[in-house]
Amino acid sequence: MGCPDAVRAELLKVTGVLEVTYHPRPDRFAVRYESVIVGLEKILATVSLAGAMMGKVYVPEVVPSSSER
Repeated sequence: MGCPDAVRAELLKVTGVLEVTYHPRPDRFAVRYESVIVGLEKILATVSLAGAMMGKVYVPEVVPSSSER
């Protein structure tokens, strides 16, 4: 399992995360989630933890979707 697959798998375990899609270019994930159930802090922490489990250091950030720009 590669890093994107591991991160996606861990995110999908989080209650309130509905969908996770990885986009290889520009190396980003799109996460659809229920904001009344899970917050961004939990999602970002899960990305960092999943990276650490794979021996990687990830510094996740929120990037507005193209529809929000």
